[in-house]
Amino acid sequence: MYFKNLQIIFSFIICVSLVLSSPIEIQEETTESGSIQQLEPTEELQVVNDFLKITEFRGDDGIDSLLKVKGFNNDIEFINYMLKFHGYQNDTTFFINNENMACSAFQTPNESGDGFYFGKNFDFFGSNTVILTNYPDNSYSSISTVNTNFIGWIADLLTYEDLIRNYIFNQTVSLSIPDDILRIISLYTPVDGLNEKGLSISVNMLPDVEIVEQNVENNYNLTTLPIVRVLLDKAANVDEALEILKKTNYHPSFGINIHYLISDSNGKAVSVEYYEDKMMITETKVMTNHYLAEGMNNLGQYEEDKRLEIIEAMMSENPNMNAENVRDTLKASSQGMYTQWSIVYDQKNLEATYYLRSNFEQGYNIKLNIDKDNDYSDSDDETITISVDDDEIIGEDSADDNSDDEKTEVEYDN
Repeated sequence: MYFKNLQIIFSFIICVSLVLSSPIEIQEETTESGSIQQLEPTEELQVVNDFLKITEFRGDDGIDSLLKVKGFNNDIEFINYMLKFHGYQNDTTFFINNENMACSAFQTPNESGDGFYFGKNFDFFGSNTVILTNYPDNSYSSISTVNTNFIGWIADLLTYEDLIRNYIFNQTVSLSIPDDILRIISLYTPVDGLNEKGLSISVNMLPDVEIVEQNVENNYNLTTLPIVRVLLDKAANVDEALEILKKTNYHPSFGINIHYLISDSNGKAVSVEYYEDKMMITETKVMTNHYLAEGMNNLGQYEEDKRLEIIEAMMSENPNMNAENVRDTLKASSQGMYTQWSIVYDQKNLEATYYLRSNFEQGYNIKLNIDKDNDYSDSDDETITISVDDDEIIGEDSADDNSDDEKTEVEYDN
């Protein structure tokens, strides 16, 4: 397929007008606390409502191929490579706009004590959402969420100055993105997700400080959101995720600083932050939009922002939560009209329940359907795997030495 002068743009302010797709038939379950509709994605991009679509991908998602070439240090080359991998010949470029998003995320034990939940609020404005289930060859399956307002499409080649003038100052609306293109790009732009091993990830914004650009020879090169896809595909737990990040040069996708909250089905949770070319890992169960690493003095934390206090208070009140407790915690810490979606990821049962636009009476549930006879971790197929030696796990010794501390922080010079 060939799209002449195709330009794919990441933008925080473009309002994407998505093409209409076939509506989806949804099964609904009514509970005392509201209704939950069961979503069944297919490989078509299906409409759930005016601001939510769902889709599924099966097959080779290209991550093994990406890792073989060591990735890319910018979104332009990355998306161009992935689109060509999927058969599209085009010219691509990204527009980076330094607008803010605010998010909160946390992990908590479930009510029976045999598993964990991962909660996430995505705070932005005017978001259109795609939920994508990915069943890749030779990798872990996953559920992930995409804000398609980060993606725009124009049919003309423009200079950077023209892009600024037409898509920022004049607020020009981009063209509708064809469903097949949107499905492919959504694979590589998740802002959160859960994989079949119970690994959960959230991307949260940090305050504007010096932008990190790592450049260690022979490391992988990945930008903000492709990192999420690689970890969902390749990491079974936090330690494996950190081992991958040790071997990766981080390059910010959006021209803004972010940090990751990564947690697993064993109850381990860490924040990963970057500052002055260093990767800093802090053991924590809760993350909003300020630095957590020791020595950063909670940079970015504002007195009027009570989300962290609210979440920690509710976790203290309910040390073991059920799904409704997690939902209520997300509701209490939500930002009204700015909260675009809230997710309850069940790391034991491998499902996610979404609440959209602060409507906590209506949930949307989606499950991972895993073929236990075709487990990626037991596969004999050749693929890129990143092994973890016990003596190389980041922060393991530090965690033992600080077992009584609420947070443990270690630093890695990349």
